[in-house]
Amino acid sequence: MEQPRVLVVVDDLFFLTKIQTTLKHLGLTALVLTQRTAIQAYVKAAMTPVLVVVDLTLRTDDAVAVISAIRATDSGAPVAILAFGAHVAVETQQQALQAGADRVVAKSTFSNHLPELIQQFVAQE
Repeated sequence: MEQPRVLVVVDDLFFLTKIQTTLKHLGLTALVLTQRTAIQAYVKAAMTPVLVVVDLTLRTDDAVAVISAIRATDSGAPVAILAFGAHVAVETQQQALQAGADRVVAKSTFSNHLPELIQQFVAQE
């Protein structure tokens, strides 16, 4: 049986490694995509992940636009989106929530509580 996939929209190697390791320990598979077009194509292909994790400080694309694109593309039951970013970027956090993120947390919270955060969303599936 194939492991459930988590779509990881992160280009920071520190966080990417931490996320991939945590997902592996939780029995989940990470699919890393950082370009909006590739993410939309994946979601359109009915390859619905159990969770999408988005870094709001994404350098390869506009993270808020990525969240909006996922919401515009997902069909049926919407996929859960967990976003994380700098605690001082309150406006960006609000924009992410308005774009469709289910939860936005500071990088420190994300880093310190990653397994619990992922399990909260995956348990809802």
